[in-house]
Amino acid sequence: MKRRTLLLSAFIGLTMLCCRSGGAGFPLSGDYLGQTPPGPVPRVFAPGVVSTGLDELNAVFSPDGREFYFCVRNFSGAVSVFRMKRAGAVWSRPELLPFASRFGDIDVTISPDGNTLLFSSRRPMPGSDQPKADYDFWKSRRLGETWSRAEHLGNGVNSDAHDFYPMMTQSGTIYFSSQREGTGTNNIYRSIPVDGTYPEAEKLSPAVNTEYREFDPYVSPDETFIIFTSSRPEGYGSGDLYISFRDEAGCWREALNMGEPINTPGAEYCAMVSPDGCYLFFTSARREPPSLPDRPARHRDFMKMHNDPKNRFSDIYWVDATIIDSFR
Repeated sequence: MKRRTLLLSAFIGLTMLCCRSGGAGFPLSGDYLGQTPPGPVPRVFAPGVVSTGLDELNAVFSPDGREFYFCVRNFSGAVSVFRMKRAGAVWSRPELLPFASRFGDIDVTISPDGNTLLFSSRRPMPGSDQPKADYDFWKSRRLGETWSRAEHLGNGVNSDAHDFYPMMTQSGTIYFSSQREGTGTNNIYRSIPVDGTYPEAEKLSPAVNTEYREFDPYVSPDETFIIFTSSRPEGYGSGDLYISFRDEAGCWREALNMGEPINTPGAEYCAMVSPDGCYLFFTSARREPPSLPDRPARHRDFMKMHNDPKNRFSDIYWVDATIIDSFR
């Protein structure tokens, strides 16, 4: 009995050590990484697993809900796209995509049919070994459980300035943001495919674009509404989420600030509605108001604060998507 007890104790200790070294929160099982669905107030998505003390952004589920993609970056210039896959009910840990590069891959999205993955990157153009000075759009095609080698989307839709957040709709049209009008600018454009290629893009109307920065457009698959970020001075912070709907004539209505509790004094960006239409995901740099600890902070307290969400870096949030209907 004593030997069995010792063996059991050793097994439990080893299991706890493996769990701690393998990452907080694992294993995860069920829909949406097993997270409790949010209500009308935004909540941190998958704290300790996806939203951590790192700087996370983007939140993309595949149409079948069995893959989840997000990005992590730091201020040294490193940016990577990660994927988590569901096998049965259980989710894998985050892993790099097969086409990952060291040149900064960011702003990942997936087409409505789940067969095309788009992203922005400074990776070298074909035939070159030097990174680009600006971000361009690249695509990858689904090959069963993996993805093809990334292909440049072409010089028609791309520019010599930074091009970000490509979003494909059911028609194949790609909406995106770009700084092609000058350093520090951002406007939203679209490119409609012609014979399988993407020609020069057109800028959206003043109902969406203003003299201020507009970027990171989520467009519904049927192109009936758009959610994007703008730095307009009437907003709540450095970047707020706005929404615009198309009227019966196909014109965009004047965009509306989505207000509280979506927007805060921190930056809100990278909007994305889940494929089932149930949840609005977005990235936010919101944080808790400063407060004094109830006791002198120990070293492990500082480590916890550093590694937890809401530490002045960006985290991923989600909220019930019925909030969208309140703006129609």
